[in-house]
Amino acid sequence: MDVESGLLLLDLEGVLLGGGGSLQRDPPDPLVGRDEDLDLIRSFVDQAAVLGGALLLTGDAGVGKTVVLDVAAAHATAAGTRVLRAAGAEFEADVSFAGLHQLLQPVFDGLDRLSPTLGRALSVALGLEGGSPSEQLVIANAALALLVQAAAVDPLVVIVDDLPWLDRASAVVLGFVARRLTGSRVGFLAASRSGEESFFERSGVPEHELRPLDDAAAAALLENRFPVLAPRVRQRLVADAQGNPLALLELPAALSGPQRAASESLPAVLPLSRRLQSLFASRVNGVPAPTRRLLLLAALEGTGDLHILRSAAAGQHGIGDLASAERAQLVHVDERTGRVAFRHPLIRSAVVKLSTSDERQQVHTALAEQLVDQPERRAWHLADAAVEPDEQVAGLLEQLAHGVRRRGDAVAAIAALLRAAELSQDGSDRSRRLAEAAYFARM
Repeated sequence: MDVESGLLLLDLEGVLLGGGGSLQRDPPDPLVGRDEDLDLIRSFVDQAAVLGGALLLTGDAGVGKTVVLDVAAAHATAAGTRVLRAAGAEFEADVSFAGLHQLLQPVFDGLDRLSPTLGRALSVALGLEGGSPSEQLVIANAALALLVQAAAVDPLVVIVDDLPWLDRASAVVLGFVARRLTGSRVGFLAASRSGEESFFERSGVPEHELRPLDDAAAAALLENRFPVLAPRVRQRLVADAQGNPLALLELPAALSGPQRAASESLPAVLPLSRRLQSLFASRVNGVPAPTRRLLLLAALEGTGDLHILRSAAAGQHGIGDLASAERAQLVHVDERTGRVAFRHPLIRSAVVKLSTSDERQQVHTALAEQLVDQPERRAWHLADAAVEPDEQVAGLLEQLAHGVRRRGDAVAAIAALLRAAELSQDGSDRSRRLAEAAYFARM
C-alpha cells in the first residue's frame, strides 16, 4: 500500500472507530429473565430437603443450565443442605462408574455402615476394593442406601450436570436412585440438553425446561453487559441469539469495534467465538460431506431459496442430501414454499466457521453464477470469492456503493468501497475509493 492510501485508511479507521470505552463492564447478576425458573429450583431444593424427590432440568446448549445448577447448589448450602455434585465428561464416558465415583466420594466414609452385601458391592464397583462384581440392581440399591444414610445426618441434594456424557453404568444407577427418593431427605437435580439421548432412565422423573430468554430479557442482558453496543447492533444480536444467554454474551466479543458501534456493517453471517462454535460443531460435523456442502451453500446464499441452491449444486449434489441435516434438526426444508431455513441462526454461523476458505470461495463463485439478475448480491459473492485484486469486481462494488448511498445506507456504501479498494489493481483507484469511503464516513 502506498503512503497516501495508508494515511487515508488510517483517517477512515479513526472516523469509524469513534470514541473509546470498554466493550464490557463488570458483570451484574447474569441471570436476567430467570426469576420464575429460579423460584421453582429453590422451591424444589427446599422441599427435597424434607421430602426427597428428583427433577430433571432440560434446555438447549448455552441456555444457562449450569448457572441454574450453581444457584441451586448455593441455595442448598446456605440452607444447611449438603451438596454432592458431579458432571458427565466426554473423555470419561466409557469409564464404568466414573460419574458415580465422583459423586459419592464425599460420603465414602459411610460404606462401612452399610450391610456387608451392599457395602462390598458398591466398593467393588467403584474400584475401592477387589472382588467379583455384583449385579447392577444390588449396586443401585447400595448407592441409594448410602445416600439415604448420609441424609439422616443432614439433608442432601445430588446435582449432576451434562447428564448425556455420564458413563452408562453411572447413568443407569442414578436413574434407579432418582425414582426412589420420596421421603428420603435426598434431592436429585440433573441437567440435560433437550433432545439428547442418555442412558439415564428419565421416565417417572419430573422435568422442567429452561427456555430461551424473551426479547426483553435478552436486550436487558446485552444492555447490562455491553452498554456501548449501538442499538441496531443490539437488535441484530438479539435476533440472531434467539434468547440463548451464552450466545448473547459471546457474540459481541467476536465483533470489531466499528461493528459494535454500527459504523461498519455487520456480516450476513455473524462470527462465532470458540465457545459458541463448540456448541454446534459436533452437530454439523456429524452429517455427511455432501450435506455439509449443501449447508454451506444455504448459509452463504442467505435467503434459503431452494431453486438457487438446486442450480448452484447441480452436477455435484441434490437437495435430497439435506435429509440428514433435517434429521439432525439443523435445518427445516419446506418444499411448499421452496425454502430451507436453519433451526437456529448460529447453526448457520457454525457451518460457515467450520468450512475452509477454498470451500467458501467455490460456493460464492457458484452462487454468483446463479444471480445474474440480482447485481447487488452477485457483486458481493464475486467479492467474497476473490483472492487477489480484480478490477472488474472492484468496479462492480464501486457502482454498488453509489447505489446504496443514494438509498441512504452510508454504512453499506463504505463497506463496499473498502472492499473495492482492497480489490483495486491500480494504486490510484485504491486511493480514490478509500478517500470516497472516508468522505461518506464523515457525512
